[in-house]
Amino acid sequence: MPLNRIRIEGLRCLTEVEFSPHPKRTYFFGPNGAGKTSLLEALYLLGRGRSFRTRHSRRLIQHGQERFSVYGELSLNSINHRLGVGLGASGLELRLDSEPAVGMSSLAKIMPVHVIDPNIHRLIEGSPGDRRRFLDWGVFHVEHGYLEAWRRYRRVLGQRNAALKLGRDSAVWDSSLLKAGTEVDFSRRRYAENLVAALEGLGESLLGNPLEVRYRSGWPEDMDFCKALKSSNNRDLANGTTHVGPHRADLSVKLASRSVREEVSRGQQKLVAAGLILAQIKVFAAKNENGGLLLVDDPAAELDAAALSALLSVLDELPAQQIITGLSESILPPSSGFPVFHVEQGRIMKMVQ
Repeated sequence: MPLNRIRIEGLRCLTEVEFSPHPKRTYFFGPNGAGKTSLLEALYLLGRGRSFRTRHSRRLIQHGQERFSVYGELSLNSINHRLGVGLGASGLELRLDSEPAVGMSSLAKIMPVHVIDPNIHRLIEGSPGDRRRFLDWGVFHVEHGYLEAWRRYRRVLGQRNAALKLGRDSAVWDSSLLKAGTEVDFSRRRYAENLVAALEGLGESLLGNPLEVRYRSGWPEDMDFCKALKSSNNRDLANGTTHVGPHRADLSVKLASRSVREEVSRGQQKLVAAGLILAQIKVFAAKNENGGLLLVDDPAAELDAAALSALLSVLDELPAQQIITGLSESILPPSSGFPVFHVEQGRIMKMVQ
């Protein structure tokens, strides 16, 4: 899935930027505030419809401008596609092959994008919801029909919770909740098995110890979903919400049998989280022959020399197109044969190697 061309207009400090990335790896160097991370934000927007730095997309519009736009061209299975995301007075606009796109999922299917940024440790330190989103993003790309099952589950869950809040009998929704929830859980379990397999050796390469991931369904392990829902009914009525189900699922992550959330350092958490992202890319690549696009934001600023070397070694073997940023070539020496751009005050210039 090589991304062949990018054009960015009116996004943060990027007034008008255009470049063609290498199908394997491209480097961008420049001082802090030059626009490197904004460039990665633009690429992330094209595949996810949002920024990885802020929930408020209007903050991305350049001061003095009325809108931003990001346009990309890529090849997928020998078919050329044109993707566009823009935000202005009329709201978010999505385009696919010159036509209005039906939902962000239509762009995401064509351009799966992942990011390793300075806040990647939130995948470990954050709430179960952060890990569910990570999990669901991966399942969405490899399990046909998963998105629709998850939407059905969320819709029925909302209806059941509304009845509970009013003190009404919620049993009328249980059958539909169980059906959709079982589909969601089955797809997640199958994906988690693939994720565990993809993690084989990554922990040792990045941290010198094995990484362990365990999927937790969202109800007690000694019960199935139906029994757990019945057992929780009185508590659900008392509190006006559903306490068991896929909406309570989580991933338990351990490094050499230690909880990475409570027993390892922040630097180790970052590498563990990076390992999860890389495993997710490997799972996707195993099914689609390519792992999509990986954005790596200034890894040298977050990792010591040994950890950085370990990460870069793993990236060398990763089946994904990569965009990597850094402060300078002396701090993060680029691999030979790949293009290098310099970024300063929102402008980019290709460097001669």
